[in-house]
Amino acid sequence: MVKVKGKVNIYSILQRWIVLLVLAASIIVFSLLSPYFLKLKNLYAIGLTISVIGIVSIGQTFCILIRGFDLSVGGVSVFCGMIVAFFTAKLGVPYVLSVFIGLAVGALIGFINGILITKGKINPFITTLAIWFILDGAVFILSKGYAIVISTKEFLFLGTTRIYGVPLPILILILFYIVFELMLRNTIFGRKIYLTGGNPEASRIAGIDVNNLTIKVYMLSSILAAFGGVILTSRMGAAQLTSGSSYPLGSIAAVVLGGTALTGGEGRLSGTIIGVMIIGVLTNGLIMLGMQQAFRDITTGLVLILAVLFQNLKYSSRSLAAR
Repeated sequence: MVKVKGKVNIYSILQRWIVLLVLAASIIVFSLLSPYFLKLKNLYAIGLTISVIGIVSIGQTFCILIRGFDLSVGGVSVFCGMIVAFFTAKLGVPYVLSVFIGLAVGALIGFINGILITKGKINPFITTLAIWFILDGAVFILSKGYAIVISTKEFLFLGTTRIYGVPLPILILILFYIVFELMLRNTIFGRKIYLTGGNPEASRIAGIDVNNLTIKVYMLSSILAAFGGVILTSRMGAAQLTSGSSYPLGSIAAVVLGGTALTGGEGRLSGTIIGVMIIGVLTNGLIMLGMQQAFRDITTGLVLILAVLFQNLKYSSRSLAAR
């Protein structure tokens, strides 16, 4: 029995610190292999790269905490970014109003996801995958297959502004993680998310409206994905047709790397941001070394597998301890 307890402690510590060790090791290795890796300009480049997927991953964390998935985030980010660009460039709507319209469309998509999952009893994976396909088609219809380019200063504000030299998207990412981490830890809404993810049936018996909570979580996820799409469109100066294709799987990878349990009810946004940073550092470092996309994908996949293996070891050790 003593040995089992020892295993529990070891695996818990490894699960808690493994992502930090991987991040630190990645930074050390790439800084040794490339003299340009730790340059401030490159660090800002990494921050800009992860800013959008980092925001998207916040919503993905909430979904996974309640035992769900949101594969529609890629379609939402592209579609809502395209909506903002279309209303601004083609219809002459003021940019700020166009942004609110884009976020409102994102909220509506999240509401539809939530209704289909709770009322339609459709699996979250299938629901959000189908919505992703629908949005991809809608983007092509809206844009007629072409990117919508806008170069006005107002449109580029969110994506290109710097405050004391720091790009605004990075500051927004940091602010969002602080706010939503506090929300998860210190609000009734956050406690309900953990309770629902841990045991949905017990949560219903305790009086939590699980369906209503699920709808709110998917709306939040879509709003964050829409905002991420707005920032990306602003940074690029154009609404691209396939710019969000990597966000669904990338955000899930970041959340799992950060230690959030796929079984729900356990995880922190502080872990997710480290997972996002690992992906950003690996991508940037491997690009600097001239590695092809295929090998970058393989590396990210291997790191993700290791993270899940440690997660599984932790749960297996808990089961042994319970016996």
